[in-house]
Amino acid sequence: MFGVRKVSCSSRLLWNNARRYSVKVADKSVSGDLYLNPAQWIGLPSEQIFQLYRERVVRLGSNYVQSKDELDALKSTSKDSDVPPHVIERLYKQGEAAAIDLSGGVSKPKFDPMPFEYNELPTPAQDLVEQHREQRFYNRLAAYDLPLLVQFRKDYNPEKKLNPQQYPAIYRYTTYLGEPEHPNNRKVSLQIKTKNLLESKSLTEQQLHVFRLLARTRYDHLTDTFKMSSDKFPEAEQNAKYLNSVLSKLIAESKNPENKDLIDVPLETSHTVAKNLRKSNKGSKNYIFPEEWKRPQDAAKAKFDFVSKIEQVLKQ
Repeated sequence: MFGVRKVSCSSRLLWNNARRYSVKVADKSVSGDLYLNPAQWIGLPSEQIFQLYRERVVRLGSNYVQSKDELDALKSTSKDSDVPPHVIERLYKQGEAAAIDLSGGVSKPKFDPMPFEYNELPTPAQDLVEQHREQRFYNRLAAYDLPLLVQFRKDYNPEKKLNPQQYPAIYRYTTYLGEPEHPNNRKVSLQIKTKNLLESKSLTEQQLHVFRLLARTRYDHLTDTFKMSSDKFPEAEQNAKYLNSVLSKLIAESKNPENKDLIDVPLETSHTVAKNLRKSNKGSKNYIFPEEWKRPQDAAKAKFDFVSKIEQVLKQ
């Protein structure tokens, strides 16, 4: 225990001496350029060695590098500071951490928090102040920033439609409000009037016929509409991209010279006729009840009309 206390006191003495003599460096250097040559420090008084060491650290700043000659000079002060040379070497290489370890203590923060003096608002009041600050922030936005949005204002014209020749494809998205995980939210449908492909000069008459043949059941010849949908991917944007790639491949195949033999193939329309037939028959079974089946004598007898009786009493 005595040995530990002695090392601790000695280490503090070593660093206190170094700090005390470093104050003089800021005012005036009394050593000239001697601080640059640690090899010449040996044999000098201990106080001057400490002063030269601190002067070298301060003057060189970020360019300071430890050296063996400097360490040997500091070790030579052990006879005056009563600190063993191996302790001096450890302090020299590890600094404050070694001093704390040798003293058996723990590092304390340089800045202790100020004690609470009951001069601040409590937490609920701080929350109210924060809410008020946020409200004032949005009030400033409404007063100074929102009026600037007028320059981006455009007239709403619901009758204005996109040019079908320029934008022939129509993508339709499905969204269920309040149900972000609904499986139909990812579904996207693509619809095109095939005549727009002809008018936009994307396809010729022969290529358009090939396009309709390749579309098969996706093409309705009565409405001249090509339609397909996809929900195979988890995101709607992915399904829209997939539909766009399929459409691009169909158009590319329609332009392929190898498919010119399909020009003479007639268009298959049976699927469209069957679909419209199902729609026309759906909900249209209005059967007429035969007159000979009616039996009015078996109809239910009228019971006491309580409402009519009350009306007659009130009229009287």
